[in-house]
Amino acid sequence: MAHRDLHQALKTEVLATTHSPSVDISLARLQWGKGDTALSLHVSPHTYSTAGWQTTDFLAHLGFQLGACAFNQRGACYSLEVEPGFDIERFTKAFDPAFAMLLAAQRDLEACGFVLDQPEGWQFFTGTPRSRPSRVDLSMGGDGHTAMKHQSMKASEDDTFAFKFTWLESPREKGWVIHYRPKHTPLSSELQSVFTFLGLTQFAECPEYDFESCYWRSIAFRSDGDGFFDSNANIAHAWFDAHSTRFSSGIEKLLSTNAQVEAVGLTFLPFDNPAVRIRTDIAKRVTRPKSTSRSEPMTFDVAISFAGTERSYAEELATLLRDAGYSVFYDDFYPEYLWGKNLVETFDEIYRKNSRYCVMFVSQEYKDRMWTTHERRSAQARALEEKGREYILPIQVDDTELPGMPPTIGHVAISRGIPEIGGLLVKKLKA
Repeated sequence: MAHRDLHQALKTEVLATTHSPSVDISLARLQWGKGDTALSLHVSPHTYSTAGWQTTDFLAHLGFQLGACAFNQRGACYSLEVEPGFDIERFTKAFDPAFAMLLAAQRDLEACGFVLDQPEGWQFFTGTPRSRPSRVDLSMGGDGHTAMKHQSMKASEDDTFAFKFTWLESPREKGWVIHYRPKHTPLSSELQSVFTFLGLTQFAECPEYDFESCYWRSIAFRSDGDGFFDSNANIAHAWFDAHSTRFSSGIEKLLSTNAQVEAVGLTFLPFDNPAVRIRTDIAKRVTRPKSTSRSEPMTFDVAISFAGTERSYAEELATLLRDAGYSVFYDDFYPEYLWGKNLVETFDEIYRKNSRYCVMFVSQEYKDRMWTTHERRSAQARALEEKGREYILPIQVDDTELPGMPPTIGHVAISRGIPEIGGLLVKKLKA
């Protein structure tokens, strides 16, 4: 589709105007011909801060373009074509909380040395074109691993990642590399998109992690003298030291920011294919950077569905199956994969489409919980499609009967013990 002016057409109509503490918003319908119409959203910021991210930067990452505007008094705004039925009230309510969460993410990530891209800055408020690069390049060249001299310096971790800090020297430059190793793989597309947004690069065989894959970023050494405080050594060490307490927190806040705008049909993070995330024609026209995420969806030999009261049983069975060489979906095995995902959609894919069998721990707690009800309905829809071939494999924890579950379906009692039940399941999988 060719680019069109979202401010003028043969016929224009303002459908709604709303306000938040930081922006004025208008929704307009434009018509260029009998069957050629579109909706355009127009946002005019009216507050800014003296430092850090601005609402204008947030709008740019959401896909808005700055231009002259006929739909507000300022005469300029950020505009974006949106799909029919766009909820302007919901967008207005989401905008300021999402931006506040983004600023909180910025504080955490800047403590770790990330300089987030500011594509707009203050130009909307000052009226002067942006003249400097939107992101300062602090990195070295090269692949972050190959150098004349290589020295391991520090290591730390949190619940989700392991971090290592190394020193590299080459004939032309020297500096530090921070290596990121997820403790659970594969990464979700959401987490991959955060890594792309932050500029982290994947390296296939990292010597810091026994030649397994890692993600990395470099910090070039800079010096204005011979003293310790004349170089950036102290700040590079401080950035690394902050990772164990601030990095995952910043990522979680970026994902929360995206979840809030995604609820109104937009995306903030650079997904490989935004149209998969936002099921609109508009999204298909958005160009985003490519990432290196693993192809989705994942498939499993067994998906385990259980209530929290049966978690210990589920974990024991999941571990037994994994150790036997089978792929098993148990939520604690895939925290990074699930991080930031729409769990309603993801669990439906897993329990209805992408598993060979669904093992279900049947109990009163399982019957009463919201999430297990959702998993059960997805599994039952799959069982119906199987036309009599077994799919749901119930483990009876108590005498509870589940809605829609015929009592004629064969089950095993939890009293048989997980080792025996696991052995039976392995035999079924081999068959």
